[in-house]
Amino acid sequence: MQSKTAIDPQSASAEAPRATSLHALAIVARHHGLHLSVDQMRRDYAIENGEPPTGMLLKIAEESGLTVRSATLRWKHLARLEKALPLLLRLRDGSTMVLVSFRKDGGAPAAMLQDPLSADQACIAVDELRLSSVWDGDAIFVKRRHRISDQERPFGFGWMIGQILREKRIFRDIGVSAFVLSLFALVPPMVFMVILDRVLVHQRLSTLYVLVGIILFVLMFDTVFGYLRRYLVAIGTAKVDARLSTYIFDRMIGLPIDFFERTPTGVISYKLNEVWRIRGFLTGQLFGTLLDSMTLVVLIPAMFIMSPLLAFLVLGVAFLMCLVVAIYIGPLARAYGDVIKAEQRKGSFMIEVLHGARTVKSLALEGRKRLDWDVRVADAVRANTKMQLLSNQPQTILQPLEKLIYSGTLAVGAYLALSDGGSAYGGMLVAFSMIASRATQPFVQIASLMQQFQEVRGAVAQVASVVNQPQEQGLGRQGVRPVIKGELSFSEVRFRYPGSQNPALDDISFDVKSGQVIGIMGRSGSGKTTVTRVLQGLHQNYEGLVKIDGVDLREIDLTHLRSNLGVVLQDNFLFNGTIRENIMAANRSASLEEVMRAARLAGAEEFIERLPRGYETMIEEGSANLSGGQRQRLAIARALLVDPSVLILDEATSALDPDSEAIINNNLTRIAQGRTMIVISHRLASLVNCDQIIVMERGKLYDMGKHDELLQRCDVYRHLWFQQNRHLSPGSTHDRAPLTPAANT
Repeated sequence: MQSKTAIDPQSASAEAPRATSLHALAIVARHHGLHLSVDQMRRDYAIENGEPPTGMLLKIAEESGLTVRSATLRWKHLARLEKALPLLLRLRDGSTMVLVSFRKDGGAPAAMLQDPLSADQACIAVDELRLSSVWDGDAIFVKRRHRISDQERPFGFGWMIGQILREKRIFRDIGVSAFVLSLFALVPPMVFMVILDRVLVHQRLSTLYVLVGIILFVLMFDTVFGYLRRYLVAIGTAKVDARLSTYIFDRMIGLPIDFFERTPTGVISYKLNEVWRIRGFLTGQLFGTLLDSMTLVVLIPAMFIMSPLLAFLVLGVAFLMCLVVAIYIGPLARAYGDVIKAEQRKGSFMIEVLHGARTVKSLALEGRKRLDWDVRVADAVRANTKMQLLSNQPQTILQPLEKLIYSGTLAVGAYLALSDGGSAYGGMLVAFSMIASRATQPFVQIASLMQQFQEVRGAVAQVASVVNQPQEQGLGRQGVRPVIKGELSFSEVRFRYPGSQNPALDDISFDVKSGQVIGIMGRSGSGKTTVTRVLQGLHQNYEGLVKIDGVDLREIDLTHLRSNLGVVLQDNFLFNGTIRENIMAANRSASLEEVMRAARLAGAEEFIERLPRGYETMIEEGSANLSGGQRQRLAIARALLVDPSVLILDEATSALDPDSEAIINNNLTRIAQGRTMIVISHRLASLVNCDQIIVMERGKLYDMGKHDELLQRCDVYRHLWFQQNRHLSPGSTHDRAPLTPAANT
């Protein structure tokens, strides 16, 4: 590419506050066939203003399907990059330029840089002197990742072990310390043997002093290496925990809405919390057993050197212990499965009561719920007791076998010493018994590990049943991101909820022009809300075609789609935090003036200003310190703050008092300007001035038209209208003053 002019990159990068890094990353990603939205990256990673740090930029690229690596380069390296281009150059002021190519033919060598904020995307030629004045050598290599990432691999033991192996340096150091400690494990038995066979027999005090020095030396190093091992285990476990937490949350939040609606919250919570049982097993019991088993590399040869017969005796008893555990593996696995089911029922019931505490109190259901809880507790206790009693059986058998190793080696060793005329010394016998006891510990741990493995295998299945669910299609950065203006089209759309016999939508077809206000009415269960849920991409297994501005809904990136839709439901959820933070939930970079304007449009400003701390008032859990109407107005303000191209009001004013509803209705003219609005309401008076009203009946589009047209020809609409307006005669078309003013089209 040829440059029009040779511009100093220092002037080209003067736009640092405008986040050149994100624009540069989008340019390089587009070169590799990925389309990244700068606005979407800002929203996903809460980047408000300025340049993101290099670590954040690398994280964004990795999670977008790219492989990145930061490096420090010099001018001479740029000429040899060739196929590695384009790449990112982080300048001294924090901004980023894209190195597109390196020109060597004719004249002075020059790096061809692209300013990511340039409208024409022209390149500038920069020589070594100019580049070195603003660049310290920081570069980021970017390429497309074609291998399966950790996020795409199914969850299981293999995935968990892979996460642990990512910290192989730490766990390698832990292994080295464990091997050194295993060498030290031989010292105490040897010291005992020497004291019994040499010091006490020959009364050598000088030898005792030497042995005491050895003991102190070993004790000091054993303490140091033990501390290092525990320290490294803590660091490695913390890193694994961080990756586990982010992975589990990312997979959970990417699940489709159908999964959450058909699976109780308590069951989901219980299953996901089982991941910590798995982590504790892998980094605790399993890893600890593997480290302790390293002592066998030293202890078993030492036993055979001391006495082969006794060594075979010890290994034979250890094998018998493992055999006992293997017999109980199947029954324990089945018993643990019963425990999981009982605990899930108990946890799900607890979450349900917590969510419905207000209903429980209002209906005086405390006694009934106590009885239901007692039944679930009894089932859980019964299942746990059954498992504990079953696990007690192998423990009862293993305990005497473990003690038999120590006492048996002493007895058999003493017999051999006596039968051989005392050839086996007492010191050697005591030392062998100590080594045998130490060598048996890994076998005992392996035996108990086999029992715990059954519990963990069940836990893996529980976690996998959630995180391995198919993710919501189109959520991420795979779809197109058109400029959404609000033109909608449904063509022969059919949709059936899972497990339902009747379709929720049956051959629905209609068109909505950009800027229109569309009303949807119908009896409960007629499919009103389902239309908007399909439009939001919450349900994608529909038949037919849904288009937004001429683009198939299935081809649009869901995050981009939903960021251009404002949705206000009948019952809205507010997060813990301040009122200002809740209104800013979908637009973290909004100014206080923009927040106040959205609150004013939603009619929320008048009650916010009366609160002691105004917009900084904390919302309690469950929004207990707000009325239903106040929560609704905040939800409307939250939807308006993002200035959506399409605004959906699904019974949004049903929970409002007349004054609050009047405030919002008076502002609807301004709210509707420049956007498409879909208003679902049972109150037909609020739909009178809509450009079109859709009448739904049993999943079908029964009729569609203006208020006067429907009143003349649609029996369903006419029946509901006169039912709600009994003061009007069936032959009259004079309406009461509409609650919704005429919208601009």
